[in-house]
Amino acid sequence: MKPVTICPKCAGSLEQVVCAGIEVDRCRYCKGIWFDSLEVETLKAVKGSESLDIGNLKISSNVDKITEHVDCPRCHRHMIRMVDIDQHCIWYEKCPACYGVWLDAGEFKNFKDNFNGQGIVGQAKKIFRRKR
Repeated sequence: MKPVTICPKCAGSLEQVVCAGIEVDRCRYCKGIWFDSLEVETLKAVKGSESLDIGNLKISSNVDKITEHVDCPRCHRHMIRMVDIDQHCIWYEKCPACYGVWLDAGEFKNFKDNFNGQGIVGQAKKIFRRKR
């Protein structure tokens, strides 16, 4: 597959980064991450994969405000802005054609925290388990 080279948010250059044999593309400037189809879901379960997300949510907040006409860096289709069902403060972009996902800096760590039981759903599960 041809590498993705241009950040869909800040037009910075992307570098390829490998974790657990999965190659993702991270912006050298804003530190956002491009995940091809299903890579984000796979990497959520990989111990230590949060090290891919070297960005800072405070710094990336300006980039996160870019919401209009964000094109997929893989197939150049207009991406859809999505909200994480468990953490409504996380908005991300998803391509309706190739199903890739763009996460701004800091968002993958938050997704992973939610998956590992640190988010709202994880906390609710802990509460209900105690009552049994």
